[in-house]
Amino acid sequence: MKPASIKKFDMLYLGSIVVGLIGFAVNYGAIADQANAQLAAAGAEGMGSGIMIGGLLLGVAISLALWFLVSVARIELVKWILAVFTAWSVLSLLRGAGSELTGSLNLVFGVIGTVLNVAAIWFLFQPDAKAWFAEKRGAANPD
Repeated sequence: MKPASIKKFDMLYLGSIVVGLIGFAVNYGAIADQANAQLAAAGAEGMGSGIMIGGLLLGVAISLALWFLVSVARIELVKWILAVFTAWSVLSLLRGAGSELTGSLNLVFGVIGTVLNVAAIWFLFQPDAKAWFAEKRGAANPD
């Protein structure tokens, strides 16, 4: 049975994916316009929406795969990968916060998603989560 920290990780991490999807849906028009303008300048006119949706689907698939590897397969190495990705997203958010390309609503969803991710990763390093991962490896006594 999953410990409380892993259950909280599940809720927060999956919640961050949902927040990202909602943010994408709410900001779709502005993001699509910006992508289409950039791609038109590069000579790839009309491909922005397809690329954006493809990128979204790929990102969600990767996020769900990482969640599965941590929460279901109990692969402890993946929590470190998630920690690195989360640190990168925090740095990216801080760097992009002052950008003219970041709309205020887009920034709000980015901040909420990043905070949820940071909280989720924090739960992976709690003592009950560490014991749960160790139990999978056979390091703990099966009492």
